[in-house]
Amino acid sequence: MRKKSLLKKMILLGSVLSILPVVAIGLFAYIQSSKQVQERVNQAEVQYLSQLNASIEQVLKTVEHTLTNLSESRVMEDAMYSEMEAPSFQLYNNLKSEITHLQSFDTKVEDVIIVNKQRNWLIKNSGIKRLNEHPDEATYLAKFDLTPHTSWQLVAKSDYKDPISSQSCPYMISLIKQLPHITIHKYALAIANIPACSITGLITDGEGQEEILVVNEDGQIILHKNRTMIGQPLSGHPVAQAELAMKGASGQLHAELDGRPYTVTYMKSAFNGWTYMSVVSIDKLTSESRQIGWFTLAVSLFILLLCFGIVWLSTNKLYRPLNRLVTAIEGGSEGSEPSSRNEVQVIEDHIKQLFNSNSKLENEMRSQAQQVGALFLHRMLSGSLKETEIREKLEHFGLSRAWEHMAVLAIQVDTLENTHYESKDLELLLFAVSNMTEEVVPKEQRLPVLLMDRSVVVVTGYEGGGREAADEHVYRLTEKLKDLIARYLGLSASIGISGIFFDMKHAARAYEEALEALTYRIRLGKGIIVPYGSLNAGKSSIIAEYPVRTEHDLVQAIKLAEQEEALTLLRGWMSDAIHQIELPDHYQLSLVRLLNRILLLAQEEGITLGKSGAYRMSLYEEVLALHVSEEIEEWFKEKLVLPMLRQFGERRSSQDQKLSERIIDLIRNHYESEFTLEDCAARLHYNASYLSSVFKKETGHTFSEYLAGYRLQIAKQWLTETDMTVKDIAERLKYNNSHNFIRAFRKQEEMTPGQYRAQYGGK
Repeated sequence: MRKKSLLKKMILLGSVLSILPVVAIGLFAYIQSSKQVQERVNQAEVQYLSQLNASIEQVLKTVEHTLTNLSESRVMEDAMYSEMEAPSFQLYNNLKSEITHLQSFDTKVEDVIIVNKQRNWLIKNSGIKRLNEHPDEATYLAKFDLTPHTSWQLVAKSDYKDPISSQSCPYMISLIKQLPHITIHKYALAIANIPACSITGLITDGEGQEEILVVNEDGQIILHKNRTMIGQPLSGHPVAQAELAMKGASGQLHAELDGRPYTVTYMKSAFNGWTYMSVVSIDKLTSESRQIGWFTLAVSLFILLLCFGIVWLSTNKLYRPLNRLVTAIEGGSEGSEPSSRNEVQVIEDHIKQLFNSNSKLENEMRSQAQQVGALFLHRMLSGSLKETEIREKLEHFGLSRAWEHMAVLAIQVDTLENTHYESKDLELLLFAVSNMTEEVVPKEQRLPVLLMDRSVVVVTGYEGGGREAADEHVYRLTEKLKDLIARYLGLSASIGISGIFFDMKHAARAYEEALEALTYRIRLGKGIIVPYGSLNAGKSSIIAEYPVRTEHDLVQAIKLAEQEEALTLLRGWMSDAIHQIELPDHYQLSLVRLLNRILLLAQEEGITLGKSGAYRMSLYEEVLALHVSEEIEEWFKEKLVLPMLRQFGERRSSQDQKLSERIIDLIRNHYESEFTLEDCAARLHYNASYLSSVFKKETGHTFSEYLAGYRLQIAKQWLTETDMTVKDIAERLKYNNSHNFIRAFRKQEEMTPGQYRAQYGGK
């Protein structure tokens, strides 16, 4: 008689599967709940310290910003050089007015003190005094030794003989600035005093904290709700006696006070180095954790008993039909010997014998049919079949559909750059995209998906509704497909949608339309869905104007080595010159024009970007081979803009170069006036002969040569871009008469202005 081994195993397995999850979940629930209680309080403390830090630093930053504005004001600059005697009464009043603006409720500043040891005076709320006659002269002079030149200090009122505060708070928080900013030698002080107690008022009761305190970099308590604690060292605090090791910008530590455990949360400020601390008792947290543990144990025991009963009853019920089936199988096997196999193995072997041979044959037939069908669809989309052949093959392969509206979708991966894929992975990725397409588009609404020349292609159809409904249906499918590719493959893919057609004989043309739609990625960017029917719909065929102004600003930013401005302008040029074009082919004209301008700038400035000749030709080939706007922008940035910015930046580091650039800027801003080297020297406050030698050394041209050359450059620009007459151009560029202008132009360009306009004006 066969033993019921399976029944015993099922009961044992069911019991184990019931017990282990309950025990694991119980332990997990207890641990997690206890941890969450602790984390909730810890997070609340961190959040409270962060809010307190933001509130206090907002006041401190406001004070520092206002005091900085005062120290850099015109009034303060005049005061630094004044003896502050009777004739300076109006200057004193103006300075007092500026100081009064600093003392407001928001800043909490009680007094502002200005000290000038060079001019021997001191100004505060009580008035102006001579520094050498002031009782606190030594105290103020000692502050000139502080580093850095701007610092926050905790000051005791008792250190001053002349009162610095009318409040009862024993300590002041002082912002001390050594002046002037622009010189190494400091001979003045600007001091803003804030009562520590007024800032302490920002400290409110958080969630369960015992104590809040703020400590400066010297380990001195500067803010505390208990005034007697202000000014005391942190090492004297009871909780800090355990030598708390506060490493990092923020964190939490454990300490004990009178046998009670505490959690110390701290956060260090990057603004002034102060440390914000809270001390919380964890006795209450452990009490809540124990209650959670007892409740979890009771619930787990009840669930275990319930699960065991359910397992016993359900296992017996499930086993009865299985036992009858095994008995029937063994009864039909004549002459078979008793086997050690269990019931499931008996059933499994029997089923395998029935379906093994049939499954092999079906798989082979299905594989062959799919390959032949894919070949037919490939030829149909390539336009290699006649109309009669298409109809016959569709019927033969069972692909004939009663669709009223049809479209072809072409899906392409935009780029593998900046991804973890390589070029060799493209075929595998396209196969994955093909599988996603089969999942997204219902089988009854598509023909088999194909891989054709780096594209995934599918013919989809829609039955019922009008053309607008078909367009909307196709667009929804493509949106879903694009999102799946981005989510699971991390790739940007674009999808071209052909125009709607009504007969399968037009599928080849639709396939071409879908591929043509994908060419619009250059204007629309990556990750787009482009319906062919929407291209140029309702738009003018006039070519967008080339952004000459943006190009000029970009060149100027490169010359000035302004990297951030240059990259912003490059992005703007991409938007103006490429994204606004009507036809994708037109973008290449704009790319070549910008490349020519940058290469011309490099040639004019003597900058070498690479080998000439073949190298330059390779630059044109590289940029024209790109088809995605982000790749084109990155190419210009890495190949041209950044290298030139680096070289211009190195040039600008030289003092003479900077001076020459200022001269060039003046020339470019005053070329329409009678501007001379003496005028330039007067504006720059330099000797004219010195400017002449520096300019000649840095540019290789004299001032007059460069001015004349720049005027001729402007003249060429006006000749090709405007309708101004030669006479008007000569007058604006300050030539004595048009004959002198024509003579100078012919000497430089070997042709007259009129000939130059005729040759280059139409380009």
